[in-house]
Amino acid sequence: MYSLLRNKAQQLCFADDQMKQVTLKTFKNKSRLVKYVERDAFTCIELNIPNKGNWMKRVCAYAETVMGDLNRGQANTSKQRSASTVEIDNLSGLIAEHACDTILRWQFGDENIIKPQSDNSFNQIDIELITGKTIEVRSSCVRNGIEFALFAKDTADSRQQYFDVIGPYSNSYKPGEQLKDYYMRVLYACDKKNFMELFERPVLQLFITGGATKAMMQDTDVYQNKHLVPAGGQVRVESDYRVVPLGKSPDAPEFLHVLARENGFVSLHDLSRL
Repeated sequence: MYSLLRNKAQQLCFADDQMKQVTLKTFKNKSRLVKYVERDAFTCIELNIPNKGNWMKRVCAYAETVMGDLNRGQANTSKQRSASTVEIDNLSGLIAEHACDTILRWQFGDENIIKPQSDNSFNQIDIELITGKTIEVRSSCVRNGIEFALFAKDTADSRQQYFDVIGPYSNSYKPGEQLKDYYMRVLYACDKKNFMELFERPVLQLFITGGATKAMMQDTDVYQNKHLVPAGGQVRVESDYRVVPLGKSPDAPEFLHVLARENGFVSLHDLSRL
């Protein structure tokens, strides 16, 4: 099935209308929030993907085929979700996953990136590198804006942020996930319930913030444990997550540099020229 999606990264970067789709966007911490992290700036990869382009059509077609086989329980609950929530979670997750896969191929070459096949959601690997290291992609919708996600601290607990790079979790349905080597983070600037409205625009915008490494998820000075509730679902089942606050995580250029250094990859593009 994934062979339908194995288009070159250039099809994401250079669509039929030749609009520039891949840019670096640096968000400045302007300290307008009640509580904010001590970080001046955060650079994300901004993608503006044409909704009528071939890349998006392929991902959406793939998402439709997956829908019929989905277990109607979120990854962290075995209970049933509404059809609309299943559709949003499936589509937003697949777009994020394949956007990260495409960017990695664009930056490091097709030969270094593998998209594993899996019929089992337990310990599923989203992306594998030729070195054997694994990547999981996590995505969220942010109704208060990307700056809020990157810089805002939890007003109830200033030790935590509202948004993090999300690592493995456990609950009664999924007792424990194996740690992946890397975690990538994708954000959509919208309320989750309004996600499908993003397809009414010429392009769908998302932000790859960067990510975190296994070492960070094992470092008690970096990671935190959180009890999180799946957003947007009628079933609200808490799970125990290991997370790295976004303010402590490598941003997109830093994260890609880590991938290159730790895996011996040569970067094909100078991100500073985007």
